[in-house]
Amino acid sequence: MRCWMNLRPIKNFNIDIKNRAVVLMFLVLLISSTTGYAHRLASETETIKIALLDCPYNEMPLIPFLSEYEKAYFAGVETAARVAKKYNIKIEYKPFIYNKGALDILAEIPIIKRWGANLVIGPNSSDQFILLRNSFRDVMVLSAYASGDALQTLPGNFYSTFLPDSRIIALLSKSVKIKFPQKNIYIIVQADCKQCVDASQLFIKNYKKISPDTQLVVNKIIMDNINTIDSKKLMTDHIDNVTLVFNSSYYDYNVFVNHITASFPGKNLIFFSDQDNWSNEVDGQTHQFDLIYESYRIGPVLFDYNSPRFKKFANAYYEIYHQKPRDAISYLTYVSVISAVEALHQFSMASLKKGMNEKLLNSYFAALKKNPNWFRTDAYGIYRLTSNGEVLVDNLTGSH
Repeated sequence: MRCWMNLRPIKNFNIDIKNRAVVLMFLVLLISSTTGYAHRLASETETIKIALLDCPYNEMPLIPFLSEYEKAYFAGVETAARVAKKYNIKIEYKPFIYNKGALDILAEIPIIKRWGANLVIGPNSSDQFILLRNSFRDVMVLSAYASGDALQTLPGNFYSTFLPDSRIIALLSKSVKIKFPQKNIYIIVQADCKQCVDASQLFIKNYKKISPDTQLVVNKIIMDNINTIDSKKLMTDHIDNVTLVFNSSYYDYNVFVNHITASFPGKNLIFFSDQDNWSNEVDGQTHQFDLIYESYRIGPVLFDYNSPRFKKFANAYYEIYHQKPRDAISYLTYVSVISAVEALHQFSMASLKKGMNEKLLNSYFAALKKNPNWFRTDAYGIYRLTSNGEVLVDNLTGSH
């Protein structure tokens, strides 16, 4: 009896060893199979077809400057493509350029679909970005610097790598108050630009909270032909105020400011803009505030060589063009493209064996789940214009 009792556990123990060996062998085979498949995926080159949907005529209407804008824009994509190669990802891109008409963008949609884009970059106008709401349901759509708060109502496959206006305008409001605490505010708004109207309303709401006693006056105007604007009539009773201009492009903002100030020689008019400068003509070495007026704008601090992300861009850019990057639009476009590349690289295991459209969508959704501000910068600053370019005069932050 005692012997039987001793033998039974030994028999079960042998069976247990066999079972464990089978399970262990199964796990080894499974891991080897998965690792092998992942290795094959890593070694195979995947292609992303990117549609560049943009209207550079909004940013740079003069042809010589337009050419420079386009070169800088495509340089950002080429730089992202060079980085993507290191992940065995090939970038194939095609520009889809539309005219300035409010609905011209819609004509490009069927052409993009026929081409079979896996990713759409652009447009950079918030108003036109929103127009695409129902046009791309199974493709990731990114914008380099659309920032209207209405973007938050778009489906999940729409995303901008730029901070939303609510956070940018909050920073702008505080900066204006700190810099000019005793001055009243005059707000000029491009009437036919929805994002401009929305941004102006955000500013008013923010400024009333931090400075309830300050007088704010709003004037909505049409800015189609700036040279016909009656400057003296427009600025009556407001030449001593801080003038905020909410319009659709930084180029037009500068044309507008120069037109206005020409009528007030000897007056130190003060202007602010929330528009971004696509170029990077920043005079940060030696500078003089030599203009007859003061012109400021809020924008991201992009060219930061202490940032690992920017250094990666700058190094890849130099490998291609053998010079340092100089244009903000190059980096902004790069960030949008590389945000998709990095999402695919870091989170592609969630989308094994799927088509590229679905891979990008699932990978980007996973990235946003990990970080809702995926590839957005929260480093912002106030720039002041000089005759030789811009000077960063205040560092801000866009963090919560």
